[in-house]
Amino acid sequence: MKPSLLRYLACPACHAALDLRQPDAETIDANASPEVMTGELECRGCRARFAISAGVPRMHAVASPDPTRSRTAASFGYLWARSVPGDEVYDTTSYHFAKIERSLSLDAPKGLVLDAGCGDGIDLANQASRDGVEAIGVELSDDGCRTSYLRTRHLARAHVVQADLCRLPFADGTFDFAYSYGVLHHLGVPERGLREVIRTAKPGARIAAYLYEDFSERSAFLRWSLRAANTTRALTTRLPNRVLFNLCRVASPFVFTLFTLPALLGRRVSILAPLAEHLPFRHGTSPFSLVGDLYDRFSAPVEFRYSRKTSAAFFSEAGLEHVVVAPERGWMVAGSKPSMGGGQVA
Repeated sequence: MKPSLLRYLACPACHAALDLRQPDAETIDANASPEVMTGELECRGCRARFAISAGVPRMHAVASPDPTRSRTAASFGYLWARSVPGDEVYDTTSYHFAKIERSLSLDAPKGLVLDAGCGDGIDLANQASRDGVEAIGVELSDDGCRTSYLRTRHLARAHVVQADLCRLPFADGTFDFAYSYGVLHHLGVPERGLREVIRTAKPGARIAAYLYEDFSERSAFLRWSLRAANTTRALTTRLPNRVLFNLCRVASPFVFTLFTLPALLGRRVSILAPLAEHLPFRHGTSPFSLVGDLYDRFSAPVEFRYSRKTSAAFFSEAGLEHVVVAPERGWMVAGSKPSMGGGQVA
């Protein structure tokens, strides 16, 4: 944990400021401040205490743990643990947030940015590498936090916090911009997560997310495919993570052949191009490139899906205004936190 993170953190229960106790610091980079690897954060209000371990503040404990929440964290944590940080060169034009930014024609984020559900930390690293941006990634899973921290600890303006999106450890009006890619629809109550993100955003801040689609605008075949996949999920979500991941490795080449190759070929024929752009898994790049997508699809215990109309309503009913929706293998949605209250859909 970088010492500068402390000024942004607050108690997830009462939102009071925190004090750092018994810090043990370690120099990670000779050109940067020492990282607090272990220690404790104490709330000035309710006196709750939160541990810092392996460089990450652990602020996710709740009085009555939700078993679905725990299963979701373990499921995605298994996937994030397989993402090995290295000396990557991050390309801000190619990863998840870039798709949101491009689809919705968003202005580049500035100031303090919240990555709500940072996963393996690639988007977080991309954001913290931008000029004029300081980024905080919130992640629930242990392995996601570990991988994100290892991937970003050399970046002076990147921070990782272990926390629940429904109980964010920040005061009201903290962030200049917030986004969540593929996370809100896996929460037990997505509305709670979105409202927490809104609470911690500044008035006027933009908030964006990627949500799964319900295929209501797709062909009858694809709607049938979704129903079949949902029936299969009743089994796959109960499989051990390791078993499911290996099954996804076996399935990936078949899915690539069934969907990705026709999409790649269809794009070369003008009359077939519109159809190609509506095929699922059209984004594959190689026979085993879809393992993570398949695992994501079949492992998460909870999955909500939205139409164009309900995705817009999801944002507007949470109090956001100037809501816009764009299709991109699902729905990219953005809205603004009102400066004075009120909301509308555009």
